[in-house]
Amino acid sequence: MDRTLTKTLFFFIIVIFSIHNIRAQNDAKLSIFNYNPLFYNPAFAGSADGLNIVGMYSSQWVGFDGAPKTQYLSADTKSLQKIGYGLSLYHDVIGAKREYNLEGNFAYYIKLNRKYKLVLGVKSGINSYNVNRNNLDIYEPGEEISNFNQENKTSPIFGAGANFYSDKFFIGISSPNLLQSTYSNSSGTTLSNRKNYYYTNFGYQFELRRDITLTPALLARVTPGAPISILTSLNYSYLNKYLASVNFDYNASAGIFLGIQLIDDLKVGYAYDISTTKFSNYNNGSHTFFLSYTLLNENAEKCTCHLY
Repeated sequence: MDRTLTKTLFFFIIVIFSIHNIRAQNDAKLSIFNYNPLFYNPAFAGSADGLNIVGMYSSQWVGFDGAPKTQYLSADTKSLQKIGYGLSLYHDVIGAKREYNLEGNFAYYIKLNRKYKLVLGVKSGINSYNVNRNNLDIYEPGEEISNFNQENKTSPIFGAGANFYSDKFFIGISSPNLLQSTYSNSSGTTLSNRKNYYYTNFGYQFELRRDITLTPALLARVTPGAPISILTSLNYSYLNKYLASVNFDYNASAGIFLGIQLIDDLKVGYAYDISTTKFSNYNNGSHTFFLSYTLLNENAEKCTCHLY
């Protein structure tokens, strides 16, 4: 193993272990995290080595009033074997809060040797945050937080990430937004305080047969002030046409995902998750719909992290 590779591995180990001393916050997440990696890490731009378009719709905690609903759309590609870039649009509604993200992603691919590659990525964009009082149930009209009708705020986004991979595994670290934002009403009462949050992900691909792969993967989300959130999945692919996974969100939910290639380059999928806590008594599970279109470059070298 050469000196450059040794330093790179050491860097990843230090970062991954150090962030486990931080605590996590609640931010939008989907159980099929392997199928929208650009949401978590800009270094995944161009990971399919071709044009890649992904759309998702998620309705969580069905039957629970004010439950999250999320839409996600991204398009990314790779050129000159070194540069990945793309756009992503994210919309999330939970209770009285509505949020939009419009982001541009850029990634630079570094070939360390024949076996290993390192990708460095950045993202920038705009976040639009809205809280509508009309969507709240006000039980104490005199409370200070109720003294507003609708609050809007726009703030910048700047994130960064890295991805280290071979033809067998991948390790990523990222922070989708390094900028902290505080959202307050006109009287100065804080409605929301968004802190930095960080991700690390890992996956290893086992080739059971030439046309069958099995990839266990993990995504850990960390930020100050909340417990670490860990999502795991076991992903199955046959002929790269038939997809399936079993997904677990530690102390939160469990579910399955099934996907199929309908026609050349077009895949669809569906995931269903149930709560594994007492909260399951108050909701009927979560539904996620997945759609992707991937047009590979000639002699494409797809990243191991691209599972579909």
